[in-house]
Amino acid sequence: TYDPQWNSDCNAVFENVTAGEVNSYESMVENCPENKKQDIDYIMSLLDWEKNVDPNYRETYYRPSIVCKESNKSYTEKWICYANDYICAKELTVMPGQTVTIKDQAAYGCIVVQGHGKFGVYDAEAANMIRFGQITADEFFVSNATAKNGVTVTNHSQYEPLVILKHFGSDNVEMPKKVK
Repeated sequence: TYDPQWNSDCNAVFENVTAGEVNSYESMVENCPENKKQDIDYIMSLLDWEKNVDPNYRETYYRPSIVCKESNKSYTEKWICYANDYICAKELTVMPGQTVTIKDQAAYGCIVVQGHGKFGVYDAEAANMIRFGQITADEFFVSNATAKNGVTVTNHSQYEPLVILKHFGSDNVEMPKKVK
């Protein structure tokens, strides 16, 4: 799951078990005031019940991907997070053996999730396993000026696509404002 989020320094984990890992009670209440950590009414008030039990949840929040009109046989770019006041995101897929120059209207961060090649002048590759202390070539930041001038992306594979997830703030003027 790709889940871009805006800046926050707190959370509350309400799941007992996630992917086989048992979450402690403390992971649910670690950001609560000390005098509220045992107050079940306070803890439950942290949830937005109306949104969580919305019978039309999919209709309200689902965003089908929108293929960008510039896409062609060398690459596909899709809006995958949009119609949001805070963030938006695109998925860029560069076909095997292709080189493309991609322009955007705002600065962004990105992560390579499949394949290998070049991102601008930098080596780029999806990490299979990251050991403690190892450097990776899967995350990049692109300034506003560079995004507008374009970043050249090359897929060095003969067979596998190069897939990059790009996340923007709210200032990308190209972001679709409505769900189709």
